[in-house]
Amino acid sequence: FFFDRSADNPQTIKSLTRVSVKNRVALNNNNNNNEQTKAHQTVPYQYPPPPKMKIISSLTSALLLSALSFITGEVVELTDLNFEHQTQAATGQTTGKWFVDFYAPWCGHCKNLEPIWDELAAKVAEENASDGIIIAKVDVTVEKDVAQRFSISSLPTLRYFADRTMYVYEGERTLEAFHAFVTGGYMDGARTETITQPPGWMDIKLKELESLAKGNEFLAELLEDFREIVGYRKNAAAVLVGMGFAIGVLIGMALGMSMVSSSKEKKTQSKRKKA
Repeated sequence: FFFDRSADNPQTIKSLTRVSVKNRVALNNNNNNNEQTKAHQTVPYQYPPPPKMKIISSLTSALLLSALSFITGEVVELTDLNFEHQTQAATGQTTGKWFVDFYAPWCGHCKNLEPIWDELAAKVAEENASDGIIIAKVDVTVEKDVAQRFSISSLPTLRYFADRTMYVYEGERTLEAFHAFVTGGYMDGARTETITQPPGWMDIKLKELESLAKGNEFLAELLEDFREIVGYRKNAAAVLVGMGFAIGVLIGMALGMSMVSSSKEKKTQSKRKKA
């Protein structure tokens, strides 16, 4: 190591001290400038990608449910709300072939059939997953609209919706017989029935009116007259419903405007009294 003995001179020490102080000040200024520069630096903002629209049509949901039944091998529970969307019984049957058990919880034969029905769903999922066969059931004590649509009068009733046709199953209630039927046996002369259309908009509205008319004689009479009009010409009934809706909207608007004008008059009168 080499030492500079000139630093022992007091003048030299003072000059070195001044230089060190200046260096420290300069260093601090540089640090402050760097921090200010960093503080004012901007980072380009990356906008997050727009959220993906999760639009799933009734057909897509039906396909997803069908695929799920293939994977899990479980029986699909159908309701009044999803029966037509899932099976597409009257609209092409593009979601698969549906073997449906119309049952009731209190029915003894239905209870005996239940474990076999579960085995059938598992067997089809394992051996015939690519055939698009789906095993389903409908509780007619709850889903009364579907039961009425297909005129279910005995339990259990088994219907196979395949190839845009409804086949009636009348064979033995065994796993082997069921499996043979859904994998091609239905084409060997099985009896068919006409597939009735699902309830339309007017039918749904009539049922809503029926629920409102319970216990009200006046509404019941109006509903009876309306049913006669519907039976005569549905288009005329639809026009009446539309006109009733429009009149109701106009009455509501008129009432709203009258309430606004009356409130303005009250405010004007109160101001005059204060003046």
